[in-house]
Amino acid sequence: MAWLAIGAAGLIGALCLNALLKRVGGNRSVVGRSLRLAAVATIFAAFTAPSSVPSAPEVFAPAFIVVLFETSFQANGDPANAVWMMISVLPLTFVAVFAACFGALKVAGKWTDTEN
Repeated sequence: MAWLAIGAAGLIGALCLNALLKRVGGNRSVVGRSLRLAAVATIFAAFTAPSSVPSAPEVFAPAFIVVLFETSFQANGDPANAVWMMISVLPLTFVAVFAACFGALKVAGKWTDTEN
């Protein structure tokens, strides 16, 4: 149930960020839209990437929460697993979503250009 709430909050935050970036940026180019969508997906992944809690390995929490609590509130905290999770997942998410959006928007743009 907690992960459902985390996922819903992450989705709402990502949608709000997308709406804000649409209004502020106003990029209508393929690269601009791809960058916006990749940034939004990366933020969603940052809020929902799971990592095991060091004191209870069978319990999972969002990686950024584990990093925050293990570095700030634990005297002998060990955020290594959560840090590696974020280091590996976030760049891969950005690159994969950017490439997918760029390719899809380029193909969609070619289809609309040939119809006119």
